[in-house]
Amino acid sequence: MSPHGHPKAIAAIVGAGRTKFGELWYQNPEKLLFEAGLRCIESVDNGMSRRDIQACFFGSFLYQTTNKLGLIPGYMSRELGLNIPISMTEAACASGGAALFNACIAVQSGVYDTVLVGGFEKMTDRSDKMSDDLMFAADPKEFDAGFTFPGLYATMMSRYIYEYGSGDPRCPEALAMISSKNHRHAMGNEYAHFRREFSVEDVMGSTMVADPIRLLHCSPISDGASALIVTSPETAEKLTDTPVYVVASQQASDDVSLYTRESLTSIKTTKLTMTAALAQAGLGIGDIPLAEVHDCFTIEEAIFLEDAGFYEKGEAWKGVHESYESFKGSKHIPYVNGGGELIVNPGGGLKADGHPVGATGVRQAYECFKQLRGEAGSNQVDAPLDTALCHNIGGTGGIATVHILRRDV
Repeated sequence: MSPHGHPKAIAAIVGAGRTKFGELWYQNPEKLLFEAGLRCIESVDNGMSRRDIQACFFGSFLYQTTNKLGLIPGYMSRELGLNIPISMTEAACASGGAALFNACIAVQSGVYDTVLVGGFEKMTDRSDKMSDDLMFAADPKEFDAGFTFPGLYATMMSRYIYEYGSGDPRCPEALAMISSKNHRHAMGNEYAHFRREFSVEDVMGSTMVADPIRLLHCSPISDGASALIVTSPETAEKLTDTPVYVVASQQASDDVSLYTRESLTSIKTTKLTMTAALAQAGLGIGDIPLAEVHDCFTIEEAIFLEDAGFYEKGEAWKGVHESYESFKGSKHIPYVNGGGELIVNPGGGLKADGHPVGATGVRQAYECFKQLRGEAGSNQVDAPLDTALCHNIGGTGGIATVHILRRDV
């Protein structure tokens, strides 16, 4: 524990549930969300019913476009059999993280004591239009110029390689190692979209999408849902002997457009939320042994490692390369810096677990919850864990959320 102070719980998670992520052709989005929510309620150790839920906070990005579906609160009221307040949050790929942020505020304020948080997306029904639809989270000028999200992140990745690894073949190799590592992590994740390993050579030899981004640098188009029961710390102790406490919940926003940002190789909202979350929890980055990090493209994971302060600016790719070579073949491959270790994306991240956009931020908290309680099954991290972090980005960084979870406070 760093000397910044002792973490104080602002809320607690007592149950978590999810669906498999993948191409779920015969599932409706509201049914996916209900399935995840029901599993979540049923997972609470000392039992609870749907009628114990006082409010719901759901996140999704494209449900109206992809499924011609609106008024999700009405659908979920019918599914749950409840007439409680149900709020929808849209924050592009950070919709799930933003829903959790709003839920934490609601519980911390004392307005509600027990709430259901959910995230969902059903994307494969409109996969042929998905590149265009996702550009709702970018500046129209970027869309008009012909950009897609692979193109925007290719701009960031090429600038990163130019500034910090130009002429060194280990830099692009390291960015491929991130993908290979996350696919290896997903092998033990029964819910993952892709439970298949890819070598570094596979990644670097995959189809070019937007130079230098190749197909295996990209997360897939996925369907799925995830859910959490969030309560006050006092209520949590009545519902389970092993609550997981939320000790930091932060959100920040920035320009939607990449071309107006201060930097192409740093995401300001990540730096702001990480700084605020660590201060709120009274922790330092060295106190975090595990993190679920937004990696819809592998360059994001490298940039996070620098923006979070785990590596110095421009040094992440070197740390990734060294760590991968040192721990290649391990069930989980940690990043190493001096005496510190950080396991990133133990469930496979967006890259391999899948990326149903609105479900991702909630799924990250699900994974951290399971890991902290020692309930991740064959994918359980071997090292003892007391703290975990969730990092969720919308667009190219127009919004970000960070949550820090702990077993004890």
